[in-house]
Amino acid sequence: MLSAGFYANAQTGIRAGWNYPELSGISSDGNSGFHAGIYHKINFLGLIALEPGIQYSQKGGKIDDGTTVGTERLNYIDVPILARFGFLPIINVFAGPQASVLVARSYKGTTDITSLDGLTKFDIGGVVGVGINLPLGFNIQGSYDFGFVDLNYNEVDSKNSVFKVSLGKDF
Repeated sequence: MLSAGFYANAQTGIRAGWNYPELSGISSDGNSGFHAGIYHKINFLGLIALEPGIQYSQKGGKIDDGTTVGTERLNYIDVPILARFGFLPIINVFAGPQASVLVARSYKGTTDITSLDGLTKFDIGGVVGVGINLPLGFNIQGSYDFGFVDLNYNEVDSKNSVFKVSLGKDF
C-alpha cells in the first residue's frame, strides 16, 4: 500500500540550460556552455523529493596563466542525486552529491588539443541550488556545481566550478 502511493508521486522530466563554468586554482574566466539531460523525481511527504538524474554538461574556462592562453572546454556526463525541499508549493531548494565522467575535451589556443591524456577523468562534487515550479509541469532553476577532485590541469591544483540556469519539464 505504501509503495503504490510512493510511485504515484514520481515524475520523469527533461532539463536543459546555460552553463558558466570556471576552473578554480588557475587564471580562468568563464566560458559559456550548455547542459541537457533527464531526471526522475520521487516525491515524499509532499514537499520533499529525491531526484537522481543524468546529463551532458560543458565545463572548462578561458585560460590565461602567463604561459598558456586559450579556451578549454571539458565535456562531462554528470550523475547528480539531489534532495529537494519545498518551502512553498512553487519554491524549492536542493543539494546533493554528483559524480562526473570526462568524455571529451576541446582546447583552442596556440595549439588545439582534444586528447584527455593527463587530465583526471572522474570527478566527485556537489550541487546546490533553488528551483521554481511553473504551471503545466515546467520549472526553472539556478544551481552551482563544484568539484572536489583535482583535475591535474597543467600540474596545477584546479577544480570544476559551474553556475547553471535551467528550464525543465516534468512528464
